[in-house]
Amino acid sequence: MIEFSAKTREKELQSSSGQAFDVLVIGGGIIGAGVANTLSQAGISVILVEMGDFASGTSSGSSKLIHGGLRYLAQGRFRLTRNLLKERNYLMRKTDLVKPINFDILIGPGMFGRFEIRIGLMLYRILGGGKHSAYTKNNGIFPDSVKGYYTYKDCITDDALLTVSNIVSAHMNGAVCLNYVKYTGSSVINDENVAKLKDMVSGNYITIRYRVLVNCAGAWIDDVLGHEKIGNFRLSKGIHLIYPREVYRRESAAVVKSKVDGRQMFIIPRGQVVIVGTTDDFVDSPDNWNITESERDYVIKSLSFISAGISREKIIGEYSGIRTLLGSGNNPGKMSRDFSVLRKNNVFTVIGGKVTDYRRVSRKTAILVSKYLKKKRVSGALPRIDYKPDLNDRVSSAIKYECAIFPDDVVKRRSSVYYFDPESTNLVNETALKLLNPISE
Repeated sequence: MIEFSAKTREKELQSSSGQAFDVLVIGGGIIGAGVANTLSQAGISVILVEMGDFASGTSSGSSKLIHGGLRYLAQGRFRLTRNLLKERNYLMRKTDLVKPINFDILIGPGMFGRFEIRIGLMLYRILGGGKHSAYTKNNGIFPDSVKGYYTYKDCITDDALLTVSNIVSAHMNGAVCLNYVKYTGSSVINDENVAKLKDMVSGNYITIRYRVLVNCAGAWIDDVLGHEKIGNFRLSKGIHLIYPREVYRRESAAVVKSKVDGRQMFIIPRGQVVIVGTTDDFVDSPDNWNITESERDYVIKSLSFISAGISREKIIGEYSGIRTLLGSGNNPGKMSRDFSVLRKNNVFTVIGGKVTDYRRVSRKTAILVSKYLKKKRVSGALPRIDYKPDLNDRVSSAIKYECAIFPDDVVKRRSSVYYFDPESTNLVNETALKLLNPISE
């Protein structure tokens, strides 16, 4: 196994100074990771930079689901749903990081209707395969207002580790991948594109040369090119609350209509916890990650009828993420979850996309880039995940093979104990701090 650590990061940062690459990828979320992975596996030289840690933005702030988007069928987005289900099935077969889980869709007055869900699940099965979805009458498992529920399968994942695994795979295939390195601008010198990069750890700068820039900065895509408006999109924030497992004992996740406004929401058992959410509210700034009292109240009011434990007092953690949504609509819930790749000269910008769909987004982007470069055709089988994380020794693996620089990188984005096992957070943090010394000092 190739070492990929703070030590190798420092060496690669220094050796990259002044070097020429085919492609500079900006953004170390799931899309940027997938693009770098695809291009490197196709033999194209790549350098990826991320101003924070890999997956430190929305790629660790999602609902951590891999799914086709059952509600997209009601919006008439059949092709999107089909594409998402195809990717869900591939990831479920090909990686241990994506696991099937049962979902119960609750039926009753003010909730989902039995007929609409039966038809929707039938279409879902036709588009994505799987078994018939069973209807079960409520026998006291749920409150009396719930008349019954349909059960079907979708998938869960660790979004951050899926991202990191793509980053490591890209690194294994020759890509230079640098976390805590910020792109600060480009200039043209002697007919070559020169990018200035800042190491956010040391404060030092380097320059590299590139032929193509791929902007995968997610909510920050406008910032990359000096706040130049790129494409037509809006930002939407989603928050999630984390509760102890005791507040919802079922092994199946639940799909619920909000009691506040009828929006679809999830209750998802994960490890030692239950994750509930999410909101979907427009924001103006990509840095608006704070969770407000009204956002917490919305989630609690929406879902507390299922369990009295979904309350303010029992919250043990929370997190948020900001999505980029294509278009200019006034209702985030009805805006497209698809993606677009825009080109201006030698700059490609990716807008939208979901963690479920990252391979299709990455492959489409890589194909466009390879055609522009007149390089070898990108295979339809890419990107692969060549790296297999050691799930039994997360701390040591994170530091030696996944380029964790600080304890938080391990706690939140390599082991994910912050989300799935909060009681272990302090122990993992202390262990990581000891192993990172003196690097973290």
